[in-house]
Amino acid sequence: MTMTLTIVFTVVLMVTVKTIVANESSILFYRFFLKATYQYKAPLPFVLCSEAAGVISEVGSEVKNWKVGDKVFFSTLTHGAAQEEAVLDQSQLLPLPECLSFSQGASFLMGYTTAYHALVHRGRLQPGEWLLVTGAAGGMGVAALQMGKALGAKVIAAASSDEKLSACKALGVDATINYAKQDLKKACDEITGGDLCDVIYEPVGGEIFDKCVRCVATKGKARLLVVGFASGTIPSLPINMALIKGFDVVGVRMGAQAMLEPDMYNDMKQELLKMANEGKLLPHVSAEYPMEKAKEAFTSMEERKVIGKCCIVFAKGAPSKL
Repeated sequence: MTMTLTIVFTVVLMVTVKTIVANESSILFYRFFLKATYQYKAPLPFVLCSEAAGVISEVGSEVKNWKVGDKVFFSTLTHGAAQEEAVLDQSQLLPLPECLSFSQGASFLMGYTTAYHALVHRGRLQPGEWLLVTGAAGGMGVAALQMGKALGAKVIAAASSDEKLSACKALGVDATINYAKQDLKKACDEITGGDLCDVIYEPVGGEIFDKCVRCVATKGKARLLVVGFASGTIPSLPINMALIKGFDVVGVRMGAQAMLEPDMYNDMKQELLKMANEGKLLPHVSAEYPMEKAKEAFTSMEERKVIGKCCIVFAKGAPSKL
């Protein structure tokens, strides 16, 4: 049965969703939401995913600058994007650049807003500095690699396989490290000529975080950015290391900060949109699944088979790239 919805609010729109993103945060949200241990508490009924792209199908009477048929992308920040028809406030939407597909548009906001907030606002990354990105082949990692290069840094991609690092090399990084085979600190030391890393973007946690503590530059100005714990293990920092090496341990929480500082978030989105239109940012989508194979999409994410982003396409007969 097909149900037709009619917009009754004057400043909202309805978007026919074409693509959503199966990302790590959705997996964590689902896993820990069931145990009530995740940092965000969502009201029931609970709907997965937070990023999507589509076409405006209906507009409220007082909506400005949007019309039916416009291609858009958006983020709900935490959850609620996995629906075929989404009713949104007009302020949530961004125009889909012509250079991006629906899947690339859906994959844009979370990765690049986190990368920009981490490297610009929190990490104060400067041109010419050494940036180390762990989990570099994941969606968040790829965004950080591209952002680091766009900001003029010398970028080191670190990941767990040669296949993943090959994808990172194609993005133009300056060096790569396979931390499944190489000693991370020794490799960083060799690559940087003994200087080690000015900024470390660390979304993995666990043992990789512990190794990163020893990779920070010893000039008293290094920044170790705590972005997440994709490994599932929250590390404990020997705080004497921060004292001995004189580095900053900086927490990055893009979603929460966007809620606290909406003006900052909106300004950042406009800057990122400009960078996308200039060709500086291009989401790497390695897998697309039709809706009926959504479970396979999340499984591939959990099994670390995805390089960059993995999308679920709301279209009949949509082919899978895997």
